[in-house]
Amino acid sequence: MRNWKIKKQDEQLVAALRQALGCTHYFARVLINRGFDTPEKAAEFLNTGSSALHDPFLFRDMEAAVARIMAAIRGGERITVYGDYDVDGITATSLLVEALRALGATVDYYIPSRFTEGYGVNSAAVRAIAERGTGLMITVDTGITAVREVEEARGYGLDVIITDHHECQAELPKALIINPKQPGCGYPFAELAGVGVVFKLVTALEQRAGMSGAAERYLSFAAIGTIADVMPMRGENRYIVREGLERLKRNDCIGLKALLARCVGERTVDTAAIGFAVAPRINASGRMGSAALGVELLTTKSPDHAAELVDRLCMENNRRQETENRILEEAVAMIEKDPQSAVRSAIVLWSEEWHNGVIGIVASRLKERYGKPCILFTVNGAYAKGSGRSIQPFSLFGALEQLQDKLEKFGGHSYAAGLLVRTDRLEEFRDAFCAQVDLFLESGEFDESIEADCVLRAEDLTPDRIRELDLLAPFGRGNETPAFCMQSVYIADAVPTANGNHMRLTLHCGTARVTAFYFNVSPASFCYQPGDRVDLIFEADVNVYNGRRYIQMSVRDMRYAQEQSEQIEKELNRMESGRIDHADVPARCHMAALYRYLQKQAEAGTAVFDFYSLPDHVAQDQRCAMTVGATYHGMKILRELGILEYSRLGSLFCDLRIHAEKRVSLEDSEILKTIRKKAGDAVWV
Repeated sequence: MRNWKIKKQDEQLVAALRQALGCTHYFARVLINRGFDTPEKAAEFLNTGSSALHDPFLFRDMEAAVARIMAAIRGGERITVYGDYDVDGITATSLLVEALRALGATVDYYIPSRFTEGYGVNSAAVRAIAERGTGLMITVDTGITAVREVEEARGYGLDVIITDHHECQAELPKALIINPKQPGCGYPFAELAGVGVVFKLVTALEQRAGMSGAAERYLSFAAIGTIADVMPMRGENRYIVREGLERLKRNDCIGLKALLARCVGERTVDTAAIGFAVAPRINASGRMGSAALGVELLTTKSPDHAAELVDRLCMENNRRQETENRILEEAVAMIEKDPQSAVRSAIVLWSEEWHNGVIGIVASRLKERYGKPCILFTVNGAYAKGSGRSIQPFSLFGALEQLQDKLEKFGGHSYAAGLLVRTDRLEEFRDAFCAQVDLFLESGEFDESIEADCVLRAEDLTPDRIRELDLLAPFGRGNETPAFCMQSVYIADAVPTANGNHMRLTLHCGTARVTAFYFNVSPASFCYQPGDRVDLIFEADVNVYNGRRYIQMSVRDMRYAQEQSEQIEKELNRMESGRIDHADVPARCHMAALYRYLQKQAEAGTAVFDFYSLPDHVAQDQRCAMTVGATYHGMKILRELGILEYSRLGSLFCDLRIHAEKRVSLEDSEILKTIRKKAGDAVWV
């Protein structure tokens, strides 16, 4: 069970912010938790405008890059934009192509195939670009590790400008480089997405062309790429995303209009809509086929062609989802069958059957499910292409840097990376990578606690007060959606969603009746019932249906109400210290009631039980009074006799299996004999 951390704030700071801003107590607490602990800091954060944008010429090499591009435009040279196949790369490619065309450039683009060429700049593509008459190649969202390929380009007479945001390695390509992370770059904000770097380049170009402010018409592209690449929602990114989302509501991009109409409809266009509806469909083009489909969509001027492209992208996204679910099932089966998986600190798996375009998404889902860094590989002959995702604050890129002697190629960020490994070295790499994670865990830096901004009172749960949180948007990494704790909430109803992957709850929070969703929790792993009182950590939003506003919760974690769990903890501690009362000894009727209840739940697909509620649930279902002690020892006795199998994690009994075919005598239980003796030879009824 994850530890909960409810953040504490200085009450004087809370009072000062409430008075200055005229806001609720929890709005002030959220601001303080994010470092905006004075009225001045809070006002600056809440009123982020174009003044938050830095001078693009603060980038190292920006002046020279702009001069070279303007010379190419004036001279009629062909410019090729070399992009990447994810959403950041697709939006960056589209933005730069559109901006260069608006400036009068002769421009085309090239995005490598994920399947036949892999990540980054490659030699064959460079040669082909040179042979078609390009004089200047500009990379977007890639290129910072392409030392050899840039040297080859120079040999073909190609000039190269690299725009990128990925981490730099020791040796840099001999090219003009626009990257806030390169050594010696004095740009004040280093967390731009690849498309954000391109936006700054376009801003600089248009300033030189006397078109100041024109670049902001591309903010919708920049917002989508920034959200999809999970960049921190601070500084320039906050402005880019906030203004970009506003422009999306009235955008004149034909392709985006068609895509939004299909997958967002009348819903609010916010970071969630982009992250869960728009970005996956753009991404599907590069994951399942050709990323050029995404660029075509963002640059087409034909409504008919846009509609056709949206159809194709939605089909590719459906195919991606099916493939992703299959790989996830196979990966989970591999983990559960391997006895070493439980003791390994990281997940490293590979298969010849896995789709290279989807393993990154599956790695992310496995990372969330198991709380471990995860790298999945697609094996193709002598080499395996990998995609990894990491837990915070373990740096995946930093770990791969330490293992360069075992890699053919790698690149990425702290929490997401791609790599290439020889197939015959996969086991060696797995063991070395796990050793890196072990060192990190031994350092004590990893904390898997779940945090809440503050405790929310039932009277705070009104649409007007929750809507106030919209002023803090856009949300994302570095400005996470506020999470709150609420105590002693009554579960009125709990049913699975239509696909069975999530739970839909009806909760009574004081006098308020609230709908909540507990995502990625199936009925088999949901161990609560109507009538239970629980404490929650959740996010809240306001939805509108038939003109009525109502609050909807998204549950992040749930446990039994503190007063209930504390009492049971006290009972467990007493028994585990060896103090047994007569009431702790289960009678035959208790054992029968416990067995019947567990069998009934197992037949319904439930495999996880929380001990804090198990005595009450058995008593209610079987109409048999159950003490904590009788339930606790009853579970142990049934396992001792081979009738039950389960693992225990804190208060949770997990992976429960019942062997109904077993025929045993309760009198054979050594546990029962021991506790009878400790209780003073309680009478067996």
